[in-house]
Amino acid sequence: MLLLSSAALAERADENAVTAANDAFGTSTGYQSIGLYSLNDARGFDPQAAGNLRIEGLYFDLPSSYLSPCFVSSVTLRVGIAAQSYDFPAPTGIVDVTLFSPDGTTAASAVANAGSWNDTGLLAEGRTAISGDLDASACVVGNHDFSPDLAYRAGNVSAATFLRWRPAKAFELRPFVSIVSGVQRRIIPVAYTDGTSAPPAFVSRDLGAQDYTRIGWKNTIYGALANYTLSAHWTLAAGLFHALEEDPYNFNEEYLSLQPNRTADHVLDVVPPLNSVSTSGELRLQGRYGAGAHRHTLEVVLRGRSSQREFGGDALVDYGTRSIDVPLVTQPRAFATTAPSTDVTRQLDAGLLYEERWSGVGSLGFGVLRSHYRRTLEAPGSPDESGRATPWLPNAHFTLEPGAEVTLYGSYVQGLEDSALAPLTAVNRGEPPPATRSRQTDFGLRYAPREGLSVLLGGFEIQKPYFNLDDAGTYADLGTIKEEGVESSLSLGGGGFTLVAGAVWLHPQVTRALAEPGATGSVPIGPVPFTVNLNLDCAPPAWRPFAASLQLTRLSSRVATSDDAIHLPALTTLAAGVRYQTHLAGTALTVRLDLDNLTDARGLHLSPLDQVTPELGRRVMATVAVDH
Repeated sequence: MLLLSSAALAERADENAVTAANDAFGTSTGYQSIGLYSLNDARGFDPQAAGNLRIEGLYFDLPSSYLSPCFVSSVTLRVGIAAQSYDFPAPTGIVDVTLFSPDGTTAASAVANAGSWNDTGLLAEGRTAISGDLDASACVVGNHDFSPDLAYRAGNVSAATFLRWRPAKAFELRPFVSIVSGVQRRIIPVAYTDGTSAPPAFVSRDLGAQDYTRIGWKNTIYGALANYTLSAHWTLAAGLFHALEEDPYNFNEEYLSLQPNRTADHVLDVVPPLNSVSTSGELRLQGRYGAGAHRHTLEVVLRGRSSQREFGGDALVDYGTRSIDVPLVTQPRAFATTAPSTDVTRQLDAGLLYEERWSGVGSLGFGVLRSHYRRTLEAPGSPDESGRATPWLPNAHFTLEPGAEVTLYGSYVQGLEDSALAPLTAVNRGEPPPATRSRQTDFGLRYAPREGLSVLLGGFEIQKPYFNLDDAGTYADLGTIKEEGVESSLSLGGGGFTLVAGAVWLHPQVTRALAEPGATGSVPIGPVPFTVNLNLDCAPPAWRPFAASLQLTRLSSRVATSDDAIHLPALTTLAAGVRYQTHLAGTALTVRLDLDNLTDARGLHLSPLDQVTPELGRRVMATVAVDH
């Protein structure tokens, strides 16, 4: 689970995604989440797959898709005007991770939760001062049956520890380590459509599962952040990170080419043990000059990654075309995996950014990043395939302040971004595509007439290469995808009531240079044309110690076939919660009861790679959090 909040260590009882949010573009904390966008879906794209993770502003390459709640204090998705505070924004958005940081005090927290389908968890963490200049924190969390739509049984344990060393006022060093290990058993089949016909309605947990199927993982991240104030004008920030993912034999159940008559090609995909490793980081030198209303900023950046990702070697067991409503009960068949292939990527970027700010007037900034990128594909029995790219990547941004309440903004950004891994339906399943050039233009305004009220309205256009399956079933660059859109956010607070609401309209278009089977339309599968998200937190003083929350999400109808002829119906879900907060003998206590999908709404979600995911049914979660 990813956390998108500003909750500090040992303050779990106060976690509240609605009151922590600065806008409606994506915030979650603990077991709560709100917003139009998420870590894997922003403006119709996947910012994490694009390689746009940052740890406190510094470049970070992560092989896996999981960040432990022990490891993360906050993760903020930056788009629009919020992205302008970063050196080199990315076209598909920046995901900035803030780590836990011990602060010299002694405190502890615990969180226990229990919910539908035996979903349970327990988290314990604490921090303390070891000496006058050295602080430490530690956290451990365990979860049971936390993925009811993916597997019938699951277990996950993670732990993290952090140090903060401040031998001098001008210098700080924060080393850390995070380890996650888990397994899912009785894997629920993953369903894919072939893009030519609409998938039938179904419920994930009604699908059969083989007793022997399993998926396991072990992720380790360690590294350090450093900050050094060189002088009154110059500061140096650095981050170095090493991430390792080790997966044992995995058994994936797949329903391919799901048809309206409720049949699919049933395949067992046995994946051999695979490892992925990446070392990444950034060095940033920043100078600030000027006084009063006029200030100058100059930044010099050096960042890069060295990564190796294994993929392929799968053994496929074909059970033939079967009904998805008739569970298959069978014993494991003999299988023979092969040696995996390896994707080796080396990237080194150097950049320069200059910005001027005039108080009450606005700002203007220009930057350029020179990227040196090399990718080598090593396949057993075949000669290595290598590719290089050395693009210049410019960016520019501005703000104007015509009045104290209004800020206009705009930007132009070019990036060299990754794409999602090849899906299970591809011949080259699991292969990371090469990084490709992308572009973004956006503009808009922010209106903040008073404290507690903020309105954002912006438009954007993003252009990227379009990856999908070609006629041979290979995941490849087929053309260009362009997303045009308008996004909005309203944040309103006062009297104990907080409203965070937003909407986004998307107009995606695909231009294909290579054929995609059955694709005669110009609208890609996956993006939702219109999304509304509304969140209300009610905690007026007269209600204390009780409070309540309400969340509504509305998805418009969206394309279900690649000829644009069939659409999935609109889907609306409603969630609500109540909580009780008190203090007992210096201990903060919060008891929450949250109900998701109150109306038990049923519907399907389609990914850009044709994966079909049903909406989970009505569910409940009880949480008890204690801070001391």
